[in-house]
Amino acid sequence: MKAKRKVVVIGAGLAGLASAYALTDNHIEVIVLEASAYPGGRAAHDNIREFQIELGANLFLKSYTTAFSIASRLGTPLKPTALPINSGIYRNGRFHCLYGDKQLINSLKTVRTMLSFQLLSPRGVWQAMKFARMVQAQADKLDFDNPGKILSLDRNQSVAEFFETEIGTESLDWLYGPGLAGYTFANPEQVGIAYAKAVLWHNGLNGVAWPWVPDGGMRAFVDAFSKKCRSSIRLSTPVRRILIEGGTARGVITDTGTIESDAVICATPTTALLEIAPELPASMRSVLQRVTYSRCCRVFFGVDSSPLPKNWYAVSFPQKTGTILSGMSHLSLLSPQTAPQGKALIDALLIDKHANELFALSDEEITERVLLKIREYFPKMPSKPLFSHVQKWPEALCLSTGGTMTALDQMQRQGRESVQGLFFAGDYMGIPSLNSALQSGLAAAEKASELPA
Repeated sequence: MKAKRKVVVIGAGLAGLASAYALTDNHIEVIVLEASAYPGGRAAHDNIREFQIELGANLFLKSYTTAFSIASRLGTPLKPTALPINSGIYRNGRFHCLYGDKQLINSLKTVRTMLSFQLLSPRGVWQAMKFARMVQAQADKLDFDNPGKILSLDRNQSVAEFFETEIGTESLDWLYGPGLAGYTFANPEQVGIAYAKAVLWHNGLNGVAWPWVPDGGMRAFVDAFSKKCRSSIRLSTPVRRILIEGGTARGVITDTGTIESDAVICATPTTALLEIAPELPASMRSVLQRVTYSRCCRVFFGVDSSPLPKNWYAVSFPQKTGTILSGMSHLSLLSPQTAPQGKALIDALLIDKHANELFALSDEEITERVLLKIREYFPKMPSKPLFSHVQKWPEALCLSTGGTMTALDQMQRQGRESVQGLFFAGDYMGIPSLNSALQSGLAAAEKASELPA
Protein backbone atom coordinates (compact mmCIF):
# COMPACT_ATOMS: atom_id res chain seq x y z
CA MET A 1 0.00 0.00 0.00
CA LYS A 2 1.49 3.32 -1.00
CA ALA A 3 2.24 5.68 1.88
CA LYS A 4 0.22 8.88 1.92
CA ARG A 5 2.33 10.77 4.42
CA LYS A 6 5.95 10.93 5.52
CA VAL A 7 7.06 11.36 9.12
CA VAL A 8 10.55 11.88 10.51
CA VAL A 9 11.20 10.52 14.00
CA ILE A 10 14.22 11.96 15.80
CA GLY A 11 15.73 9.42 18.18
CA ALA A 12 15.59 5.61 18.27
CA GLY A 13 15.08 5.22 22.00
CA LEU A 14 11.97 3.44 23.23
CA ALA A 15 9.74 6.46 22.56
CA GLY A 16 11.05 6.85 19.02
CA LEU A 17 10.82 3.13 18.30
CA ALA A 18 7.22 3.08 19.57
CA SER A 19 6.36 5.94 17.20
CA ALA A 20 8.04 4.23 14.26
CA TYR A 21 6.33 0.92 15.05
CA ALA A 22 2.87 2.50 15.16
CA LEU A 23 3.44 4.56 12.00
CA THR A 24 4.71 1.53 10.09
CA ASP A 25 1.65 -0.43 11.17
CA ASN A 26 -0.47 2.41 9.79
CA HIS A 27 1.33 2.24 6.41
CA ILE A 28 2.87 5.67 6.83
CA GLU A 29 6.39 6.24 5.53
CA VAL A 30 8.72 6.86 8.46
CA ILE A 31 12.40 7.69 8.77
CA VAL A 32 14.03 7.29 12.19
CA LEU A 33 17.21 9.32 12.68
CA GLU A 34 19.43 8.23 15.57
CA ALA A 35 22.59 10.11 16.50
CA SER A 36 24.34 7.14 18.12
CA ALA A 37 25.53 3.93 16.52
CA TYR A 38 22.84 1.77 18.12
CA PRO A 39 19.09 1.90 18.82
CA GLY A 40 17.53 1.73 22.29
CA GLY A 41 18.58 5.04 23.82
CA ARG A 42 18.73 4.62 27.58
CA ALA A 43 17.91 0.93 27.15
CA ALA A 44 21.38 0.40 25.71
CA HIS A 45 23.36 -2.82 26.08
CA ASP A 46 26.83 -4.21 25.43
CA ASN A 47 28.69 -7.55 25.38
CA ILE A 48 31.88 -8.12 27.36
CA ARG A 49 33.26 -11.63 27.20
CA GLU A 50 30.26 -13.84 27.90
CA PHE A 51 28.41 -11.16 29.87
CA GLN A 52 25.44 -9.28 28.41
CA ILE A 53 25.32 -5.91 30.11
CA GLU A 54 22.20 -3.75 30.10
CA LEU A 55 23.73 -0.33 30.54
CA GLY A 56 20.52 1.55 31.24
CA ALA A 57 16.91 0.45 31.76
CA ASN A 58 16.63 -3.24 32.61
CA LEU A 59 13.14 -3.98 33.95
CA PHE A 60 9.42 -3.23 33.78
CA LEU A 61 6.79 -3.03 36.50
CA LYS A 62 3.52 -4.94 36.43
CA SER A 63 1.64 -1.64 36.44
CA TYR A 64 3.10 -0.72 33.02
CA THR A 65 0.05 -1.76 31.01
CA THR A 66 1.21 -0.13 27.78
CA ALA A 67 4.60 -1.82 28.01
CA PHE A 68 2.99 -5.23 28.59
CA SER A 69 0.74 -4.76 25.57
CA ILE A 70 3.62 -3.80 23.28
CA ALA A 71 5.82 -6.63 24.59
CA SER A 72 3.09 -9.12 23.77
CA ARG A 73 2.65 -7.73 20.26
CA LEU A 74 6.40 -7.86 19.68
CA GLY A 75 6.55 -11.49 20.74
CA THR A 76 8.69 -10.71 23.80
CA PRO A 77 6.25 -11.36 26.67
CA LEU A 78 7.30 -10.20 30.11
CA LYS A 79 7.71 -12.50 33.07
CA PRO A 80 8.37 -11.87 36.77
CA THR A 81 11.71 -12.80 38.22
CA ALA A 82 11.44 -16.15 39.96
CA LEU A 83 13.64 -15.28 42.91
CA PRO A 84 12.94 -13.20 46.02
CA ILE A 85 14.24 -9.67 45.58
CA ASN A 86 15.64 -8.68 48.96
CA SER A 87 17.51 -5.44 49.61
CA GLY A 88 19.48 -3.78 52.36
CA ILE A 89 19.87 -0.22 53.65
CA TYR A 90 23.09 0.77 55.41
CA ARG A 91 22.97 2.54 58.77
CA ASN A 92 25.00 2.42 61.97
CA GLY A 93 27.63 0.10 60.58
CA ARG A 94 25.36 -2.61 59.16
CA PHE A 95 22.83 -3.40 56.46
CA HIS A 96 19.17 -3.74 57.46
CA CYS A 97 17.27 -6.13 55.18
CA LEU A 98 13.88 -5.49 53.59
CA TYR A 99 12.53 -8.75 52.21
CA GLY A 100 10.88 -8.49 48.82
CA ASP A 101 9.02 -11.75 48.32
CA LYS A 102 5.43 -12.61 49.25
CA GLN A 103 6.09 -15.27 51.87
CA LEU A 104 4.54 -14.45 55.23
CA ILE A 105 7.72 -15.28 57.12
CA ASN A 106 9.74 -12.77 55.12
CA SER A 107 7.04 -10.12 55.45
CA LEU A 108 7.32 -10.62 59.19
CA LYS A 109 11.09 -10.27 58.96
CA THR A 110 10.68 -6.90 57.26
CA VAL A 111 8.27 -5.80 59.99
CA ARG A 112 10.84 -6.92 62.56
CA THR A 113 13.49 -4.82 60.79
CA MET A 114 11.23 -1.79 61.09
CA LEU A 115 10.20 -2.39 64.69
CA SER A 116 13.69 -3.20 65.97
CA PHE A 117 14.37 0.57 65.78
CA GLN A 118 17.86 -0.02 64.38
CA LEU A 119 17.04 1.39 60.95
CA LEU A 120 14.49 3.93 62.22
CA SER A 121 13.61 5.29 65.63
CA PRO A 122 9.99 5.00 66.87
CA ARG A 123 9.42 8.50 65.47
CA GLY A 124 10.89 7.45 62.13
CA VAL A 125 8.67 4.34 61.99
CA TRP A 126 5.64 6.52 62.66
CA GLN A 127 6.70 8.89 59.86
CA ALA A 128 7.15 5.98 57.47
CA MET A 129 3.69 4.62 58.27
CA LYS A 130 2.10 8.06 57.93
CA PHE A 131 3.55 8.52 54.44
CA ALA A 132 2.61 4.97 53.39
CA ARG A 133 -1.01 5.50 54.47
CA MET A 134 -1.13 8.84 52.65
CA VAL A 135 0.14 7.33 49.40
CA GLN A 136 -2.20 4.35 49.71
CA ALA A 137 -5.16 6.72 49.99
CA GLN A 138 -4.01 8.45 46.77
CA ALA A 139 -3.16 5.25 44.88
CA ASP A 140 -5.93 5.64 42.29
CA LYS A 141 -4.24 8.84 41.09
CA LEU A 142 -0.84 7.19 40.62
CA ASP A 143 -1.69 5.45 37.35
CA PHE A 144 1.15 5.25 34.80
CA ASP A 145 -1.32 4.68 31.97
CA ASN A 146 -3.52 7.65 32.94
CA PRO A 147 -1.04 10.37 33.94
CA GLY A 148 -3.75 13.03 34.01
CA LYS A 149 -4.94 11.63 37.34
CA ILE A 150 -1.74 12.61 39.16
CA LEU A 151 -1.97 16.31 38.30
CA SER A 152 -4.07 17.06 41.38
CA LEU A 153 -1.07 15.95 43.46
CA ASP A 154 1.52 17.86 41.46
CA ARG A 155 2.57 20.56 43.89
CA ASN A 156 5.48 22.95 43.41
CA GLN A 157 7.43 20.96 45.97
CA SER A 158 10.37 18.62 45.98
CA VAL A 159 10.30 15.41 48.00
CA ALA A 160 12.65 16.98 50.55
CA GLU A 161 10.40 20.02 51.00
CA PHE A 162 7.28 17.86 51.33
CA PHE A 163 8.74 15.61 54.02
CA GLU A 164 10.18 18.54 55.93
CA THR A 165 6.81 20.28 56.16
CA GLU A 166 4.34 17.40 56.34
CA ILE A 167 5.98 14.11 57.39
CA GLY A 168 9.34 14.48 59.09
CA THR A 169 12.76 13.85 57.64
CA GLU A 170 14.04 10.73 59.42
CA SER A 171 12.02 8.28 57.34
CA LEU A 172 13.12 10.11 54.20
CA ASP A 173 16.78 10.12 55.18
CA TRP A 174 17.02 6.43 56.03
CA LEU A 175 14.19 4.63 54.20
CA TYR A 176 12.39 6.42 51.40
CA GLY A 177 15.31 8.55 50.21
CA PRO A 178 17.67 5.63 49.52
CA GLY A 179 14.93 3.73 47.71
CA LEU A 180 14.02 6.77 45.64
CA ALA A 181 17.67 7.28 44.67
CA GLY A 182 17.78 3.73 43.31
CA TYR A 183 14.70 4.34 41.15
CA THR A 184 15.41 7.90 39.94
CA PHE A 185 19.22 8.20 40.29
CA ALA A 186 18.68 11.45 42.18
CA ASN A 187 18.39 12.87 45.69
CA PRO A 188 15.09 13.95 47.30
CA GLU A 189 15.69 17.66 46.77
CA GLN A 190 15.83 17.09 42.99
CA VAL A 191 12.59 15.10 42.56
CA GLY A 192 8.99 16.35 42.51
CA ILE A 193 6.72 14.96 45.23
CA ALA A 194 3.94 13.73 42.90
CA TYR A 195 6.40 11.75 40.81
CA ALA A 196 8.04 10.35 43.95
CA LYS A 197 4.71 9.10 45.28
CA ALA A 198 4.09 7.18 42.07
CA VAL A 199 7.60 5.73 42.04
CA LEU A 200 7.54 4.64 45.68
CA TRP A 201 4.02 3.23 45.46
CA HIS A 202 4.64 1.09 42.40
CA ASN A 203 8.11 -0.01 43.53
CA GLY A 204 7.11 -1.38 46.91
CA LEU A 205 4.53 0.48 48.96
CA ASN A 206 1.69 -1.24 47.12
CA GLY A 207 2.91 -4.57 48.48
CA VAL A 208 2.84 -6.31 45.09
CA ALA A 209 5.79 -4.68 43.34
CA TRP A 210 7.82 -7.20 41.39
CA PRO A 211 10.31 -6.74 38.55
CA TRP A 212 9.24 -8.11 35.17
CA VAL A 213 11.69 -8.72 32.33
CA PRO A 214 11.42 -10.03 28.76
CA ASP A 215 12.95 -13.40 27.88
CA GLY A 216 16.47 -12.46 26.92
CA GLY A 217 16.34 -9.22 28.90
CA MET A 218 15.75 -5.65 27.77
CA ARG A 219 17.98 -6.17 24.76
CA ALA A 220 15.47 -8.70 23.40
CA PHE A 221 12.73 -6.07 23.69
CA VAL A 222 14.85 -3.44 21.90
CA ASP A 223 15.95 -5.91 19.24
CA ALA A 224 12.34 -6.92 18.52
CA PHE A 225 11.36 -3.26 18.19
CA SER A 226 14.31 -2.51 15.92
CA LYS A 227 13.55 -5.51 13.72
CA LYS A 228 10.03 -4.22 13.08
CA CYS A 229 11.40 -0.85 11.97
CA ARG A 230 14.82 -1.88 10.64
CA SER A 231 14.38 -0.49 7.13
CA SER A 232 13.38 2.91 8.55
CA ILE A 233 16.24 3.43 11.03
CA ARG A 234 19.32 5.43 10.11
CA LEU A 235 21.98 5.17 12.81
CA SER A 236 24.85 7.62 13.35
CA THR A 237 22.70 10.33 11.76
CA PRO A 238 22.32 13.28 14.11
CA VAL A 239 19.70 15.93 13.39
CA ARG A 240 21.18 19.41 13.46
CA ARG A 241 17.93 21.33 13.21
CA ILE A 242 14.20 20.90 12.88
CA LEU A 243 13.05 22.88 9.86
CA ILE A 244 10.20 25.17 10.94
CA GLU A 245 8.65 27.54 8.42
CA GLY A 246 5.57 29.65 9.00
CA GLY A 247 4.78 27.90 12.28
CA THR A 248 4.85 24.45 10.67
CA ALA A 249 7.46 21.67 10.87
CA ARG A 250 8.62 20.93 7.31
CA GLY A 251 11.36 18.38 8.01
CA VAL A 252 14.86 18.21 9.49
CA ILE A 253 18.39 19.21 8.56
CA THR A 254 21.18 16.62 8.88
CA ASP A 255 24.86 16.67 7.92
CA THR A 256 23.93 15.27 4.51
CA GLY A 257 21.12 17.70 3.76
CA THR A 258 17.43 18.39 4.35
CA ILE A 259 14.84 15.65 4.75
CA GLU A 260 11.35 17.00 4.07
CA SER A 261 8.33 15.49 5.80
CA ASP A 262 4.70 16.09 6.66
CA ALA A 263 5.40 15.78 10.39
CA VAL A 264 8.29 15.49 12.83
CA ILE A 265 8.24 13.52 16.07
CA CYS A 266 11.05 14.55 18.40
CA ALA A 267 11.81 11.63 20.72
CA THR A 268 14.91 13.05 22.37
CA PRO A 269 15.52 14.50 25.84
CA THR A 270 14.26 18.07 26.09
CA THR A 271 17.81 19.42 26.21
CA ALA A 272 18.46 18.10 22.70
CA LEU A 273 15.01 19.24 21.53
CA LEU A 274 15.67 22.81 22.63
CA GLU A 275 19.02 22.77 20.87
CA ILE A 276 17.74 21.57 17.50
CA ALA A 277 14.52 23.61 17.58
CA PRO A 278 15.61 27.20 18.35
CA GLU A 279 12.47 28.55 16.64
CA LEU A 280 10.08 27.05 19.17
CA PRO A 281 7.67 29.65 20.58
CA ALA A 282 8.85 31.23 23.82
CA SER A 283 5.91 29.83 25.79
CA MET A 284 6.82 26.27 24.79
CA ARG A 285 10.51 26.77 25.47
CA SER A 286 9.84 28.05 28.97
CA VAL A 287 7.89 24.89 29.82
CA LEU A 288 10.38 22.49 28.23
CA GLN A 289 13.24 24.20 30.06
CA ARG A 290 11.66 23.08 33.34
CA VAL A 291 12.36 19.43 32.53
CA THR A 292 15.45 18.18 34.37
CA TYR A 293 17.33 14.89 34.37
CA SER A 294 19.34 12.97 36.92
CA ARG A 295 23.04 12.30 36.43
CA CYS A 296 24.71 9.02 37.25
CA CYS A 297 27.79 6.94 36.73
CA ARG A 298 27.38 3.16 36.73
CA VAL A 299 30.34 0.81 37.08
CA PHE A 300 29.74 -2.81 36.13
CA PHE A 301 31.90 -5.66 37.41
CA GLY A 302 31.98 -9.26 36.26
CA VAL A 303 32.82 -11.51 39.22
CA ASP A 304 32.88 -15.20 40.08
CA SER A 305 30.23 -14.73 42.77
CA SER A 306 28.22 -11.89 44.25
CA PRO A 307 29.66 -10.26 47.39
CA LEU A 308 26.11 -9.46 48.53
CA PRO A 309 24.25 -11.84 50.88
CA LYS A 310 22.38 -14.71 49.22
CA ASN A 311 19.27 -13.63 47.27
CA TRP A 312 19.99 -9.95 47.89
CA TYR A 313 19.37 -7.95 44.74
CA ALA A 314 20.52 -4.54 45.96
CA VAL A 315 21.86 -2.42 48.79
CA SER A 316 21.40 1.33 49.33
CA PHE A 317 23.60 3.91 50.99
CA PRO A 318 21.69 6.94 52.34
CA GLN A 319 23.15 10.38 51.68
CA LYS A 320 24.01 10.81 55.35
CA THR A 321 26.23 7.75 55.23
CA GLY A 322 28.73 9.98 53.47
CA THR A 323 29.98 7.42 50.96
CA ILE A 324 30.26 8.15 47.25
CA LEU A 325 28.16 5.05 46.56
CA SER A 326 24.41 5.39 46.23
CA GLY A 327 23.74 1.70 45.72
CA MET A 328 24.85 -1.68 44.40
CA SER A 329 22.87 -4.30 42.51
CA HIS A 330 23.36 -7.98 41.70
CA LEU A 331 22.01 -7.71 38.16
CA SER A 332 22.35 -11.36 37.25
CA LEU A 333 19.98 -12.25 40.09
CA LEU A 334 17.27 -10.29 38.28
CA SER A 335 18.26 -11.32 34.75
CA PRO A 336 20.31 -14.55 34.75
CA GLN A 337 21.11 -14.22 31.04
CA THR A 338 23.38 -11.25 31.78
CA ALA A 339 26.11 -13.48 33.24
CA PRO A 340 27.48 -16.92 32.38
CA GLN A 341 26.33 -19.73 34.66
CA GLY A 342 28.09 -19.55 38.01
CA LYS A 343 29.18 -15.92 37.54
CA ALA A 344 27.65 -12.64 38.70
CA LEU A 345 27.27 -9.11 37.32
CA ILE A 346 27.53 -6.29 39.88
CA ASP A 347 26.36 -2.72 39.20
CA ALA A 348 27.65 0.13 41.39
CA LEU A 349 25.65 3.37 41.19
CA LEU A 350 26.93 6.88 41.89
CA ILE A 351 24.66 9.88 41.45
CA ASP A 352 24.52 13.67 41.35
CA LYS A 353 27.68 15.43 42.60
CA HIS A 354 29.58 12.17 42.99
CA ALA A 355 28.79 11.30 39.37
CA ASN A 356 29.93 14.75 38.27
CA GLU A 357 33.25 14.25 40.04
CA LEU A 358 33.78 10.94 38.28
CA PHE A 359 32.84 12.26 34.84
CA ALA A 360 36.16 14.14 34.78
CA LEU A 361 38.21 10.99 35.47
CA SER A 362 39.39 8.20 33.20
CA ASP A 363 37.56 4.87 33.28
CA GLU A 364 40.56 3.28 34.99
CA GLU A 365 40.57 5.92 37.76
CA ILE A 366 36.81 5.57 38.25
CA THR A 367 37.03 1.78 38.47
CA GLU A 368 39.82 1.87 41.01
CA ARG A 369 38.06 4.40 43.24
CA VAL A 370 34.72 2.60 43.15
CA LEU A 371 36.23 -0.82 43.72
CA LEU A 372 38.11 0.34 46.80
CA LYS A 373 34.92 1.82 48.22
CA ILE A 374 32.91 -1.35 47.58
CA ARG A 375 35.51 -3.47 49.36
CA GLU A 376 35.13 -1.32 52.48
CA TYR A 377 31.60 -2.67 52.83
CA PHE A 378 31.99 -6.04 51.13
CA PRO A 379 35.47 -7.53 51.65
CA LYS A 380 34.41 -10.52 49.54
CA MET A 381 34.37 -8.28 46.49
CA PRO A 382 37.49 -9.33 44.52
CA SER A 383 40.23 -6.75 44.16
CA LYS A 384 40.67 -7.95 40.56
CA PRO A 385 37.26 -8.61 38.98
CA LEU A 386 36.94 -10.53 35.73
CA PHE A 387 36.31 -7.18 34.02
CA SER A 388 34.89 -3.73 34.64
CA HIS A 389 32.92 -1.30 32.49
CA VAL A 390 32.13 2.37 33.19
CA GLN A 391 28.91 3.90 31.86
CA LYS A 392 28.35 7.65 32.22
CA TRP A 393 24.80 8.99 31.95
CA PRO A 394 24.76 12.83 32.14
CA GLU A 395 21.00 12.66 31.43
CA ALA A 396 19.74 9.48 33.04
CA LEU A 397 16.09 9.82 34.09
CA CYS A 398 13.52 12.61 33.98
CA LEU A 399 12.90 13.94 37.51
CA SER A 400 9.56 15.70 37.02
CA THR A 401 10.21 18.50 39.48
CA GLY A 402 7.22 20.00 41.28
CA GLY A 403 4.63 21.45 38.90
CA THR A 404 6.37 20.26 35.72
CA MET A 405 3.81 17.58 34.82
CA THR A 406 1.03 20.16 35.14
CA ALA A 407 2.88 22.69 33.00
CA LEU A 408 3.53 20.11 30.28
CA ASP A 409 -0.10 19.00 30.32
CA GLN A 410 -1.30 22.58 29.95
CA MET A 411 1.16 23.18 27.12
CA GLN A 412 -0.25 20.21 25.22
CA ARG A 413 -3.90 20.98 25.92
CA GLN A 414 -3.86 24.69 25.18
CA GLY A 415 -1.80 24.42 22.03
CA ARG A 416 -1.09 28.13 22.05
CA GLU A 417 1.82 29.13 19.88
CA SER A 418 2.30 25.47 18.97
CA VAL A 419 4.15 24.31 15.89
CA GLN A 420 1.93 22.51 13.41
CA GLY A 421 3.19 19.02 12.58
CA LEU A 422 5.71 18.85 15.46
CA PHE A 423 5.09 16.31 18.21
CA PHE A 424 7.04 15.35 21.32
CA ALA A 425 7.69 11.91 22.75
CA GLY A 426 9.70 10.80 25.75
CA ASP A 427 9.50 9.76 29.39
CA TYR A 428 8.88 13.38 30.43
CA MET A 429 5.49 13.37 28.65
CA GLY A 430 3.75 11.58 31.53
CA ILE A 431 4.77 10.08 34.85
CA PRO A 432 8.44 9.45 33.96
CA SER A 433 8.99 5.76 33.24
CA LEU A 434 9.57 3.30 30.42
CA ASN A 435 5.80 3.05 30.21
CA SER A 436 5.43 6.80 29.61
CA ALA A 437 8.16 6.75 26.98
CA LEU A 438 6.33 4.03 25.06
CA GLN A 439 2.92 5.58 25.63
CA SER A 440 4.05 9.00 24.42
CA GLY A 441 5.61 7.47 21.31
CA LEU A 442 2.32 5.82 20.40
CA ALA A 443 0.37 9.02 21.11
CA ALA A 444 2.70 11.12 18.94
CA ALA A 445 2.36 8.62 16.10
CA GLU A 446 -1.43 8.78 16.34
CA LYS A 447 -1.41 12.56 16.13
CA ALA A 448 1.00 12.52 13.19
CA SER A 449 -1.22 9.98 11.43
CA GLU A 450 -4.19 12.32 11.65
CA LEU A 451 -2.47 15.10 9.69
CA PRO A 452 -3.61 15.55 6.09
CA ALA A 453 -1.20 14.37 3.41
